[in-house]
Amino acid sequence: MVSPLEDGVHNASAASENFKWRGRPRGEEEEDPQGNAQLLGMRRKTRCQFSSSAAAVCIGCEARKTACVSQEFADEQPQESERGLSQRLSRVEGLLEKIVEQITPHSYTSTQIDQQQQQQQPPPLTSSASAEEDDLDSPGEALRPSAAGRTPAIGTFNAIREDGGTYAQACTSFAPTPASTQGEVAATLPTKYRQISKALHAAFPCQHDIDAIVAIGSGSFFVVTFFNGFDSPSEPPSSVSEVPPVASHPTLLAKRLMQVTICIQRLSRHELPRDLVMGESALSHTNGIVNLVSELVVSNDDLIGSVEGLETLHLIAIYHANAGNLRKSWLALRRAIAVAQLMGVDRWREDDDKPLKSVDPRSDPSTRTRASGIWYRLNSSDRYLSLLLGLPAASDDDSFASPERTAGDSPTERLEKLHTVIMGTIIKRNSSNGSVNRGAAVADAAFGTTQAIDCDLELAAKSMGASWWCPVELPADPVSTLSPRELVHSHAHVMLQMNHHHLLILLHLPYMMRDPKERRWDYSKTTCLSSSRELLRAYIVFRRLSDAATACRHTDYGALTAAMTLLLGYLDPKLRARRRDGLESAIVRQRELDRELILAIRDIMKGMAEHDGDKPSQEASDIITRLLPLTDVDLTTTTAMNAAHGGFSDVPVRLEIPYLGTINISPVSRRTQQHQSLGRDRSLAPPPYGADNGGGFTEPDRLNGSSVSSNTHGNGNRPENMLMDPGLQQLPQGSSSFLSSLGEDANFSIMQIEPDLTSPYQFPEFAADVDQWTFQGFDAAFFESLFS
Repeated sequence: MVSPLEDGVHNASAASENFKWRGRPRGEEEEDPQGNAQLLGMRRKTRCQFSSSAAAVCIGCEARKTACVSQEFADEQPQESERGLSQRLSRVEGLLEKIVEQITPHSYTSTQIDQQQQQQQPPPLTSSASAEEDDLDSPGEALRPSAAGRTPAIGTFNAIREDGGTYAQACTSFAPTPASTQGEVAATLPTKYRQISKALHAAFPCQHDIDAIVAIGSGSFFVVTFFNGFDSPSEPPSSVSEVPPVASHPTLLAKRLMQVTICIQRLSRHELPRDLVMGESALSHTNGIVNLVSELVVSNDDLIGSVEGLETLHLIAIYHANAGNLRKSWLALRRAIAVAQLMGVDRWREDDDKPLKSVDPRSDPSTRTRASGIWYRLNSSDRYLSLLLGLPAASDDDSFASPERTAGDSPTERLEKLHTVIMGTIIKRNSSNGSVNRGAAVADAAFGTTQAIDCDLELAAKSMGASWWCPVELPADPVSTLSPRELVHSHAHVMLQMNHHHLLILLHLPYMMRDPKERRWDYSKTTCLSSSRELLRAYIVFRRLSDAATACRHTDYGALTAAMTLLLGYLDPKLRARRRDGLESAIVRQRELDRELILAIRDIMKGMAEHDGDKPSQEASDIITRLLPLTDVDLTTTTAMNAAHGGFSDVPVRLEIPYLGTINISPVSRRTQQHQSLGRDRSLAPPPYGADNGGGFTEPDRLNGSSVSSNTHGNGNRPENMLMDPGLQQLPQGSSSFLSSLGEDANFSIMQIEPDLTSPYQFPEFAADVDQWTFQGFDAAFFESLFS
């Protein structure tokens, strides 16, 4: 009777000749069910069964093609060197198997994919699309086998690297990738990004809605031509409706999401297609998309170091600016500029302006955004917002506007870049002009800078030709009549006209409310008033092209600036003449025309507030309504005595500016008699704005003793076609004695700030959105510039 032997025992006490050791030699490796190489340290004793008595080899050994060795012979153990070689070969085989698994997705089974994702992926991300993520786990969609049935050589070598090197090297090639290899490229997406890609992919509207939205208006043409320019190669507008696969890089999905979002944002509610699956919630749905992209992509430093990352950051800035979130837009632009500088975008050369690194292997290098294009756009947007908010610019680099680099640009492109340079110069001027420790020399230098900038703007205007500045002529229904390209060109033309006049207003605004007795300020006052009228007329044309409140929001800020400037200009007593013959009748006619123009602007903004439910438009129309009485010549400072003693309850016009205070405006009428008691006693006049009133402001320095001559603008600086406003021309004496009784700075006697001391914080939330802070500090910056 034969008893079984224990594993690994070589010295059995009793064994028959018919027993022998079968199986693998000691030291040979075998793979366990989990795929791990294990060393078999045991052999099995089996009974030999022969087919006949003459057979020398048993049936089992003959079937296995192994030597039949009786137990009476000693085992032949493998050499130590052979055992080590076998182990090393097994490790190499295991490594190759893992590489093959990574680069040949078609070798996976559905079960293996699910098991691997459950083991390697982090917990699901919290997002609005998390409920739909499980439905996206489709191996056929995410991992598609190669049409050629084999793996590219570059993927074999990259698979040995870490995840960061793998994807960066494989997906930033300039060679377009055929559609048949999309699955292989997508398979190299690092595991840690797959969940992000699925969440972003789930946030897309359905294909029907995307196609319907892209087909309307000019949004798709705008987003594909924004960075490189209208006349440069770019993707076709139809590409915006193509949703990347779920396994695409998160930044590529984020960029396309933002492009679709901008297209939706540029539509008014009544322009949305009626058959949208989203319905009228499409506009509100965009805010959730932007929050998702910001949370998953923009806040991840590893995902934004590419051209798509920079484009996504800038598109988010555009979205926030159009939504009224100026401070969030400014923050997004600053982050984009910082990333661009780290990528070396600001060090581009004209002779080597290559496409930036891309995470889309299928993108065409000829249509990809160039370093020069995105660096200019980032600086232009940043300077515009900084100028509106009274903040410094991010960069002083003006190389994009040098003559060498603008030689091939169109006239409108050169004007745009010149505007960007001038915005940076005005920001620097404002910084020096608002300095607490400034003196007469600094003030004179700031005024000289103002004159120089005015000359640059005049030369730029002349370079476009007189016909270019005429109002843009549009058909009766431009949105349905013009093509997307024609619509965008018309938008750009009108907005460039508006931007030019807006810069002239902001340039001369600090000098508009200076002492009316001094003629040296008349040119600045005339420029502010005439530019305000031109801007408002252009705004009416623009809103015929688009009446969506969230389309090109910066035009609304420009229109509000012009309306406030024009209305506040009527605080000058010389513009408050009554209806009489001669020069003053011209003033009356102009005042009536200005009132009609401003009423038209107010109606446009009120209409946008009603059909789009837009808060900034509503409050802008409210501000215009409050200031509109300034055109009434019967509105006088009947309560100046109360104002002198701190009583502001009965003043005609009040504006509450968050985090600044209340603006109290008391117009001065020209019919005021010289013998009024207020004129006899200067001590009864209200203290100048900025005098020690607890508001943290200092009294502006007097410029009466300035060394700059009063006729400086007459020496060639005034545009030839600029006519002095009739109301600011020399008028008969009569009001000067009254004005002189108010002191040197008469404007501060009719406009004062009552500081807001009830606010719990001196400064607001730095990223407050439009619902919490409507104008985001734009209104405060306007009045600070006016009083600077």
